[in-house]
This record gives sequence, structure tokens and C-alpha cells, in this order.
Amino acid sequence: PPWPWQGFVDDLQLAQQELSVIMDLINTVEANDAVTVAGMQRPKQLPNEVLSDLAVSAATKLQRLRLLGRYFKQSSKALGVQVAREAIFYGSLNRLQQNWKIKRQRGSEGFTVDLVDNSASDLLRLSLSSTVRIEQDSAGILAIKLPPKLSRSICLEFLGEAKKEVLSDNEYVKESHSILRQIHQSIFQEQVFDMVNRQTYKTSPGVNVTGMHEDFLQLSIGQKTSVRLRLVPNPVSLEIYLQEIFHENALRAKGKDSGLLGHFCMTIAHRVSSSKVLSVLEQLVARVPYLHLLTHPTWHSRKSCWSLALKLPQSILHTGRLQFHTKVVVDDDQISVSGEGAPSIIGSFEGGSPNTSINSYGCVLEHLPMNILQQVASQVIDWLYEEATLLGMKARKDFLGLYFTLNGGDELGFVAHVNPNDSEGCISWSTVKEDDDENELGHLSPNILYNGLLDLLPYCS
Repeated sequence: PPWPWQGFVDDLQLAQQELSVIMDLINTVEANDAVTVAGMQRPKQLPNEVLSDLAVSAATKLQRLRLLGRYFKQSSKALGVQVAREAIFYGSLNRLQQNWKIKRQRGSEGFTVDLVDNSASDLLRLSLSSTVRIEQDSAGILAIKLPPKLSRSICLEFLGEAKKEVLSDNEYVKESHSILRQIHQSIFQEQVFDMVNRQTYKTSPGVNVTGMHEDFLQLSIGQKTSVRLRLVPNPVSLEIYLQEIFHENALRAKGKDSGLLGHFCMTIAHRVSSSKVLSVLEQLVARVPYLHLLTHPTWHSRKSCWSLALKLPQSILHTGRLQFHTKVVVDDDQISVSGEGAPSIIGSFEGGSPNTSINSYGCVLEHLPMNILQQVASQVIDWLYEEATLLGMKARKDFLGLYFTLNGGDELGFVAHVNPNDSEGCISWSTVKEDDDENELGHLSPNILYNGLLDLLPYCS
């Protein structure tokens, strides 16, 4: 029988022969002999082999594209963060530049805000905190670096009287704008305080310096008013007067001596006087329901003006006036009263002009309530007299009385009584007849008085 391993031996022999041929070829190439291979062609690939090669090539290219995309993605992310950071900062800086003077620091990429007021006079000292640095944090947020000197503001005290979550870039800009305004206001107020402090060494009528410190100034105005001017963190009222005067006298006058302190102190004294006058007028209006108080702007810090309007009902003839006005003006601490109506007795002694249609006179505060009430009562009398004349009634008037002639020849009068201390109405009325006692009618409105006038119409000649 044949040997079972014969086929295997034959295959090994064939393999040995092929290996010998390959070794001879390698030895020939290594010996640099010329080798020519003629007539050899690459065998045609099978379809599965073509697809396999394409798959390998596509996989290799895809891997390379993935690596390249990962690199671009990392670079893009870093660049996007940088661009967003710069966009936030320079966008905020651009919005601040619309209202503030932004400068780039030489030799660096930093920025500063210049708060120096070039229009200020040479007499005003420049504050050390007039240049503010702008910084940028790691997220691109714009931040204002506060100066080392704390910002302060002006406060006025009358002695003896009562006295963060995560933000968007827009909110950061608003906050930065607010901080710059506070610093700018602080610089301005320090200059105001410095100018006032220097003017205290000059004499001003009625103003005496009773206390002085680096950030503290106490003044006495006249005999009764004392004012303390000092620098504190929080501003309160009345500084607007001082700032307005400072603008007018220091910035526009270019350092001329114009009595800043004296004008300011007289302004404060006027505020005290006008407050007292206004309190009197408000009390009168509260007690006389047909009076209305109107405030008129004067656009001057040492002058105030009000008017008291007397509202009247419409007459049956639809003629005549519907209002009377009494004007009260306080100029510094001087009070003047003017209006239509018969002049008051007190007003005539205080410089009134009884022969004119407008009753005008100076007045002191203690006489003001009585003068106003008499003026209003006389206006009511004038109005009733005009209405009675239009209705054909025979009547006569005096300062605070209106008298009618009845058909029988008797005379009946309406008389006004004024009392500033009367909490129920201040102006009351009564009837008076010849040889009879006075009959009190109480606090009557103009409408009731007009109805009483109409009731008398059939009994008057």
C-alpha cells in the first residue's frame, strides 16, 4: 500500500525548490547584479480584493480626518473663548466711552478714565483720584479699580433737627458707569468743599465760622440758625443749591470772587423762612375749604412764590368771575402779599396801597395769617357785591361787611369775622340789622352765601 505521508513530503519538496529560487533572487539583488523582469503584469484583483483595498484606504483617511478635526476643534474652542472674552471687554469699553473720556495707557494694553474737569478755574485744586484704572478679569468682565482715597460727598446738617448676584455684561457696564459717576461726583464735591472752606476766611455779613476741621465746617447764620457742613459717605438734601452756585461762580466765572459762601448761607436762611411761610399757608388752606394753594416756580434759590385761589360758584346769570387770587412772595426773608380786594387794616399800616385795585403790601410772619384771611374775606365781599349789583339789588360794602337796603327802608348786613386760631373754619359770618343784635351764622361757604343773597332778592328795593 502507498505511504500515507507521501503527499506531504512532495509538497515540502516543491516548497523547498521555490524557496531556493527566491533565495537565489535575493542573493543576486544584494550582489547588485542587473535584474530584469520582463513580461510581468500585476494580476487582476478580484472584486472583493478591490473593495477591501478601498475600505482600508477610506478607514485610513477617516482616521486622519478625525485626528485633524479633533485638533481644529480644540483650537477653535480656545480661540472662541478668547474672542468672546475680548468681545465682552471691548464691547463694555465702547459703551463706557460714549459717556467718559477713555485713554489707553502707554506701554501696556490697559485703559484709564480721565475725570479731570478742564473747565475748572485755577483756584480749584485737582483731586488725586481724577484718573481711574480699568481692569479686565479672566472672563473678560470690565471692572473699575477704585482709587486708594475713599470717595466722599457733601452732607448738610441743621443742628437741633432730625436728620451680588451674577450679573450680565450689560449690568456690569451699568454698575461701572454708576461707580464712575460716584467718583466724578466725589471729586466735584471735594472741590466745592475746598472752595467753601477757603472762603470762610473772608468776612460775610451775618455768617460766622464756629467750628473748622479738615472735613468739618460749622457756620452760624444770624442769631438762630446753625449749619454744619462736612464730608460723609452719603449725600442728603440741599447740596443741589451748593452745586448750582458752584457751577455759576466757579466754573463759569473762572475763579472770580463772587461770594459763594454768603450766597449759599442766604439760600439756607431763605429755605428756613419760606418753610415757615408755607406751613402757615397750608394750615389756612386746611381750615378754609374753598381756598386752594398753588406753588409757582421762581427758578431762583432765594425766592419762593405761592398763590391762594378762592374758588367761587357759577352765578345764575353766568357772568362775573369764578376766582380770586392772593399772591404771597418770599424774597430772601422778606414777605410780600398782593391781591384783589379791599386792603386790610394791618396791611395799610405796613405800607399798603389802598387806592389801587391790587392790594399789595409787605408783611411779617406773625401777621401773615390775619392778613390772608382778611384779604380772602374782602374778596368774598367784593364778589357778593358784584353779584348783587348785577341782580339789581341796592347794596353797599365796607372792609368786611356787605349791607342791603330792604323794601321797608331797613338795612341788613352780612359781616365777616376772621380768626386764624379757629380750627373749624377761620372765617365766620353773621347778619346785622339796625337796632338788633348780631345774629351769628357760622362758617358758610360762598355757595351758601350766594343762595342767601338770592333769598334776599324779593325783599330788596
